[in-house]
Amino acid sequence: MNERKDKERDDEKEEVAEMFSFDDEEEVFIDYVCVDCGCVDPVPDFIVGECSYELEPGESPVFVCPECNGDLVRKKEPAEE
Repeated sequence: MNERKDKERDDEKEEVAEMFSFDDEEEVFIDYVCVDCGCVDPVPDFIVGECSYELEPGESPVFVCPECNGDLVRKKEPAEE
């Protein structure tokens, strides 16, 4: 009887893991460049999207440079693959 419950519990865990699996999605990065030091930092697209909610259309969020704490702005050219 316990084996049956354990099997059901394992099946439920696998089902939940499959629902929340993001392995199939390819992660997209957007290059941001520091206006002070020129450091280029790729920022995941979903982060840019989440930080863009209150911005006007066409505006991009500004992030903090990991090297010098300056402003990172969106690079005009697309990221190289």
